[in-house]
Amino acid sequence: MLTHLDRLTIYSVLCFITFCSLVLRGPDNASLFALGGVIASALGLWFELMHTSDSDMEEEKLK
Repeated sequence: MLTHLDRLTIYSVLCFITFCSLVLRGPDNASLFALGGVIASALGLWFELMHTSDSDMEEEKLK
């Protein structure tokens, strides 16, 4: 099972990769798939950051 930090890392890397793919392409070559990836990974990051309790973080530190 993935820890909270693992999930945050995965979402951050996905957001960075899809953002770079949007920036490196020209405006006439933009893809809706890459834009959807940025939105999905940003929502995943937001969900992970907002729905984490302090007890979960302390529990992971004890492991």
